[in-house]
Amino acid sequence: MTTCGNARPAPLQCPTFAQLIESTLLKLPHGRAWQSNEGGPAIPVDRGFAPGAFNNTAFATRYRQGSYHYRFWKSVAAAFDFCNQRLCDLRWEFFCATHKETDDLWMAEYGLPDACDPFPDLCTKVAAIGGTRCEYYAEIAARSGWLISCVEDVVTCGSRAGFSRAGRAKAGGTLGLATLKIIVSLNSPALAGTGRNLASRAGRLRAGRRQSCGPDLSPLRCILSRIVHAEILTLYEVSDVS
Repeated sequence: MTTCGNARPAPLQCPTFAQLIESTLLKLPHGRAWQSNEGGPAIPVDRGFAPGAFNNTAFATRYRQGSYHYRFWKSVAAAFDFCNQRLCDLRWEFFCATHKETDDLWMAEYGLPDACDPFPDLCTKVAAIGGTRCEYYAEIAARSGWLISCVEDVVTCGSRAGFSRAGRAKAGGTLGLATLKIIVSLNSPALAGTGRNLASRAGRLRAGRRQSCGPDLSPLRCILSRIVHAEILTLYEVSDVS
């Protein structure tokens, strides 16, 4: 189905100062008082060439001062030109990629800067769509140097009568319906240079080795808490397997 071209809105145009002066003069009343019988108020002319150097009928060889009418309406057009330029500049402020003068308003609108925000870049946050899959969480975490994987499977072992099996139960392995386990790799760039990150385990301690509570995952928790749904219980586990 075709659309009528005449029904489309005209593209936005920002008139130049010369175009504003011309349109202003065209709106003046008719009559000798407005110099309309002389073709409009006299426009000033700057001398382009010295007399005798070129054909004087083809080039201006003297300076002509504009009429008072022209100079008055030129000053009026200057005020309109300022308003037009500000309005034309305003249109760019409605888009993140082109805004310049309203950055403080954009940052306040989207709550930036924020050390916990998963989208520290303004335009990235504006364009963010979001998601609820583990791949999306891993992508966001990777931007801050965290390598993660998820366990979303619901384990019903022991939760209902008749479903338990001997030898199949694992300590700490049960997940509820609204539970998400985040497995953090110790090879994450965010943990580089932070010391010993593997937590102490019974039977694995050696003489002279200090105890470790594992890596500080609070920065990762802070980031993921902004995008993981609030009704989901999020568990964190550290793994030395990349």
